[in-house]
Amino acid sequence: MHLLTQARVRIRSIVAFSLVFAAPAIVMAAPVKVVVPENASPRERFGADRLQAALTANHIESDERIVLGLRSLPAVEKYKLLPQLWPGATEAFVIKRIGNQIIVAGSDPSGVLYGALELADRINQMHTLPKEIEFIDHPALKLRGTCIGMQKPEITYEDAQYDYPYTPKDFPFFYDKAEWTRYLDMMVRQRSNTLYLWNGHPFTSLLKLPKYPEAQEMSDAQLNQNIEMMRWITAEADKRGIWLLQGFYNLHLSHAYARAHHLPYHLVNPTPEAIEYTRYVISEFIRNYPNVGLMMTLGEALSPHKGVELMTQAIIPGVKDGMKALGTTVEPPIVLRDHATDIEDVLKASKPLYGNIDTLSKWNGESLTWTNDRGKVLDRFKLLVENSNVAVSNVHLLSNLEPFRWGDPDFVRETLLNYQRIGIGGVHLYPLRYWDWPNAADKTEPLLYQPERDWIWFEAWARYAWNPNRDPQKERAYWIQEFAQRFGTSQAGEKLLDAYTLAGPAQPRLLPRIGITEGNRQAFALGMTMPELIDAKRFGPAETLWTANAPAGERLYDYVNHEFHHQPHQGETPTGVADTVTKGAEQAYEAAKAAAPYVKRNKDEYDRIVSDMQCIWLLMQFYQAKTHAAAEVMLFGYDKDQQHLEKADSLLASSVEFFRQLTAITDKTYRNAAGMQTSQRQIPVRGGPKTNHWRDLLPVYEKELAAFRSRLKSMNDPAALAEAQKPVERPPQVAFQLEPGSGEAFTVKAGESIFPDGPQQIASVAGELDGMHGIRVSSKGNTPVRFTLDKPAQVLVGFVRKGVNKAGPQNADAENWNIVLTNAVALKGAPALTVWAAPLSAGRNELDLGRGSYVILGFIPQETKVKARINFSTASVDGEPPNLDWMFED
Repeated sequence: MHLLTQARVRIRSIVAFSLVFAAPAIVMAAPVKVVVPENASPRERFGADRLQAALTANHIESDERIVLGLRSLPAVEKYKLLPQLWPGATEAFVIKRIGNQIIVAGSDPSGVLYGALELADRINQMHTLPKEIEFIDHPALKLRGTCIGMQKPEITYEDAQYDYPYTPKDFPFFYDKAEWTRYLDMMVRQRSNTLYLWNGHPFTSLLKLPKYPEAQEMSDAQLNQNIEMMRWITAEADKRGIWLLQGFYNLHLSHAYARAHHLPYHLVNPTPEAIEYTRYVISEFIRNYPNVGLMMTLGEALSPHKGVELMTQAIIPGVKDGMKALGTTVEPPIVLRDHATDIEDVLKASKPLYGNIDTLSKWNGESLTWTNDRGKVLDRFKLLVENSNVAVSNVHLLSNLEPFRWGDPDFVRETLLNYQRIGIGGVHLYPLRYWDWPNAADKTEPLLYQPERDWIWFEAWARYAWNPNRDPQKERAYWIQEFAQRFGTSQAGEKLLDAYTLAGPAQPRLLPRIGITEGNRQAFALGMTMPELIDAKRFGPAETLWTANAPAGERLYDYVNHEFHHQPHQGETPTGVADTVTKGAEQAYEAAKAAAPYVKRNKDEYDRIVSDMQCIWLLMQFYQAKTHAAAEVMLFGYDKDQQHLEKADSLLASSVEFFRQLTAITDKTYRNAAGMQTSQRQIPVRGGPKTNHWRDLLPVYEKELAAFRSRLKSMNDPAALAEAQKPVERPPQVAFQLEPGSGEAFTVKAGESIFPDGPQQIASVAGELDGMHGIRVSSKGNTPVRFTLDKPAQVLVGFVRKGVNKAGPQNADAENWNIVLTNAVALKGAPALTVWAAPLSAGRNELDLGRGSYVILGFIPQETKVKARINFSTASVDGEPPNLDWMFED
């Protein structure tokens, strides 16, 4: 039989066709018939439903038919004029009109789904069936998706990072089927096919574990509700062509299990019982959720070199145990993050055991930067592309973009073109505000829903993950129309698109020139203090990480060093970029305001866009003035010319005024600036709910300006300056006897190293320290220093510690410590040391200064009165000006 036979009934509008054509299929009396195979998959039926909805909504009446099916089916193959799909095609489809029929054929059920959605989109645009159509398409990237954090902005569960049980109190959205339907519909409309859920140890929220009843962390009723929801979510996702992946961290344990077995919640090194427990929960997850994937972070808690052991002894065996229980030999793909683990060793050991491993790596740190030249990041992706099934790029936290709206389609398109060139096969997209899902930061009632508020962020990444090879001019017209649909006219659309693209480079381009680009330590919208601008690398993680995601060009210390030595600049400069992005932000604000006469709907959202553009402009003006001020202060550190400080004074005052204006606006428009509420956020101040709004930071910057002006006034007092610059004699020393294994004694003088195992050498020393007898210990710290003092004394210590302002003591009684000398010791290749003093008793002492690096610079009598002062004589070394924090502190 060559024709599909049909009969009309009044029940359904979708026709099923039999592959053997033994009996007529049943159809509803409908103007246009949609025909699917009798054994069609949920994805194909979902596509048919969406296609039928488009026909109904547009009141299309015709005796034509639309036939859906796999390209390989005989009932589809018989249409000889239908183009062939290429060998190995996945998620591909062809749409072709043949007579009074439109054929939608897919390489697989997802291809049929996407073909049906493509035809439905065209029907909705044309309000009729296309008279002529032959269209073939497929995705550029194999895996295209988003993530949702099953994590809170603050640590709430027994002080354990990333661990949060799934409960209605903590994650109400998880139990909201209407909200899930809205989100999954957005994903399928954008042809996204992966959704990642992030959590530390989700298994006891989603599984019953008969072998380990002591691991259960919630009531039976709550656990049953979670399991039912997870199964419903995965089924709804699957019929939309979306693969759900559950993420977890290693080596995290059920807290109840850990307590029962006297183990920590997070293990640095695997134990036999932890290996066995992990293998079991993995197997149960595979058995209970056969259509759900796993994404694992081997490192962070677990030592990087232990990843091989956990992967080969627990995770892969656990997956295979689950496969055996299901009676299948088909390996489900598992996604392995390269974060904080020896990924090359893990892949080398794992590939002989398991063939279907995808990898995931960060494209950016915790900030988006204006570059697609990724340096070491690019090298890492080349490794993953060569050694895994699919290498997925994780567009990670966007700490420099939040909380403002952002969307530059051209930048996103160019990024996806770069993925295609490298061979990256997937994109994993974070939302603009990860830590407070699904709420935006705007101060509205009700709170704004992120996928709607940030629609362009989600849509641009999905559109170009499907196909980045699009004509830029046609794309501009496309995005103008997208804005026009939301705000009423093409004129409004054009100007708002211009506003987004003009503002797009502001934070991504400026941050790498003046801040840190790795680590979620910086809330860029809240500004930076002068010490953070002057010596940004001191506040970031390891130097290799700090530079990994930054584009080529100069940082402030490079720029000032070149300026002082009259050397040519290399690429972009901090001050130049600050000027450029400030101008662009101003133009973005003007473009947004110019749309006002043309906005016919969504006026409230339009007003919020204009406000955001104004806020970004004010923020850029704040940074522009403060960056120039920091450069002037740094130049003073080199040449001691106080004219630099006079210029800095005016610039710093301007920056505070811009921030004051920014505070006035955001006080009415935003709940807070950053989603993260933990102490991991350290710039501009330590994170928390009371340091997360512009009004919290305005007093910080006002105080900083007042302190600077006070210092400037004292420096302009000739008598005070002469007194400060007068050579100071070394005070008497207190003798000590060092116990074996507590470091080594040395003389504090130029040319000496401050660590027995580190390269930092002393370049110059303030007079009162030159020739002192001190103690140097390992740069790794952590070991108490034991010694005997001849009499009560004050110990003088210099701390070398990244990420801590003033490099002061940790894990010690802060009330006993005082700063006695700023810029005391100039080091080669590092900032000058500030010296702190604390009292010690005579006799045997044990000094435990906690983690970090430090050097003991001597002991002076306890009764010696030391007046805190600034050492002006210390010269700059290797491009490092003296420590200038003292200019901005009380």
